[in-house]
Amino acid sequence: MTAKKRPRYTLLDDPGSAAGNEIIVTIFDWQGKAPIRATLGWMAHSREGAHVGPDESEEVDVGLALAQAQRLLQRYGFRRIVIVLEHEDLWDPAWGDLVRR
Repeated sequence: MTAKKRPRYTLLDDPGSAAGNEIIVTIFDWQGKAPIRATLGWMAHSREGAHVGPDESEEVDVGLALAQAQRLLQRYGFRRIVIVLEHEDLWDPAWGDLVRR
């Protein structure tokens, strides 16, 4: 039996530095005034001649946002998922590993 591989995400300090083929998951709590939530989005992206326009989701639970990002990664051929944190202590290690770009 093999152990399930932990997800690995790249941490960005600036969402503007994301590449066009990366899904951006932004995690925030409105400076401690609200529950931890996330949005996911991306810039325009093309794969095999199919264009995926830019988009951003509504606020959702972080786990739901990460799961949706994984599905989009597979479906549209994005290169990776990147994370933007409102502040560093929002990350829960249960979600996976973070590496700084």
